[in-house]
This record gives sequence, C-alpha cells and structure tokens, in this order.
Amino acid sequence: MIKKILVSVLTLTAITTAGVDAANNAAVKKKEPPPPDYFPLRIKDAEGKPIEWWWKYTFTKYTLNGSPMEKKPVDFKVQVISAEKQPDETTLWKLDTSSTAMKTIHEWYTKPKGKVVWQKEQYGDDEKMTVQFVPERLLLMNPTKKDDTWSWKGKGNFGVEIDNVSTVSGPEEVITPAGKFQAIKVSVVGTQGGQPINMTYWYADYIGLVKSASKTANMESESQLADYSFKKPVK
Repeated sequence: MIKKILVSVLTLTAITTAGVDAANNAAVKKKEPPPPDYFPLRIKDAEGKPIEWWWKYTFTKYTLNGSPMEKKPVDFKVQVISAEKQPDETTLWKLDTSSTAMKTIHEWYTKPKGKVVWQKEQYGDDEKMTVQFVPERLLLMNPTKKDDTWSWKGKGNFGVEIDNVSTVSGPEEVITPAGKFQAIKVSVVGTQGGQPINMTYWYADYIGLVKSASKTANMESESQLADYSFKKPVK
C-alpha cells in the first residue's frame, strides 16, 4: 500500500514538474524579442486604435556645384497615411513626405516576407507625375544583414534612368538630434540620369531611417532624424 502511495506521489510530482517546466518554457518564448524590422509602418496601435506614425528630419546641403554652402536646414516630415490590403494578401502602404520647401511626395510600399518593395511614387497631386517602378524595385532586405547586396535598373519620375547597386555594412553607431542608434548601413552606388550618384542610408531596428547622405557631381547633402512619433518598440 505504501509503495502504491509513493508511486502515486512520484507520478503526480513528475506531472506537476513537467507542467511547470512547460509553463516556464512558454513564458520564456513569449519574452523573446520580435524579429528585426528596419522599416516599421503602422496606422493602428496594439488595441486597433488609429495612431499617427511619422518621422521628422532635418535636411542640409553642404556643397552646390563645388562651392561650399551655408548650412540652412530644411525640415520635412514623412508620415504613414494609409494601408490597403491587396489581393495577394500583402498591404500597400502610402507614405507622404511634406515640407514648406517642396510639393508633397507620395510613395507606396509593400512588405512581402523578407523585404521592402518600393512600388510607386507621385510628385505633388498631379497623377501624371506618377511612376510605377518596373521591374520590382527592392528598397531593402528586411531584416537585412552585413554583406547583403541587390541591384535595380529602371525609370524614376520624369523618366529618369536609374541604375543602382546596394550593399549592406555595419551595424554602426549613429547620433542624430533624435538620439543615438545602432544602425545598419546601406550604400547605394550607381547612376541617375546618366550621372554618377552615391547615396548612403542608415536604418535602425524598429525605428526606420535615421540618417541619409547623397553625393553627386554637383551637390552633397545629408538628412538626420530629428523626432519621431513612437518611442517604444512595437511588438
């Protein structure tokens, strides 16, 4: 009888311990961070309520036609405007870039698994100033890692011929008015309108673009993140 009781106790203990272990393992799994997202887009919060999701940048020209320029910053804002579900179950995100110095630029992106695709762009409110990128224009591998590379050749707005190769390096520390970030670096080398152009972008996990720089034969410029509407990672 005593043996039976001991066996029952041991069995119950084993079952209880296994249950506790399983619960602990589940808790550990729940605490695992989400996969990196270098191009986070939202129009609703975790409770499904509409939110404003935006970034503010400061743009500065360094040289123009080889002559140094006084740094006169221009502020601009990038905001997520809408999200539309597509027949292939992807979401088409619309982003607007606006400032007092230029017309609003409308851009549309999709985020199929493992990448960010720049679908089209419209300059101002004139639909004739819209370009649909063909072939598919890969903006970013997402998540991306050091030594990733991709290329794109096609036409941009105004019919400008573009031929670019993008390469990833980093991560590296980037300090902007919005704070300090560990960011991957995407270097883009190629031609635009037949002229050589070098562009560099720094993306931080769950923040997005934090810094960019551009260099052509005529101009050098830089943009830095000044502020953004979301301060905590969205899980």
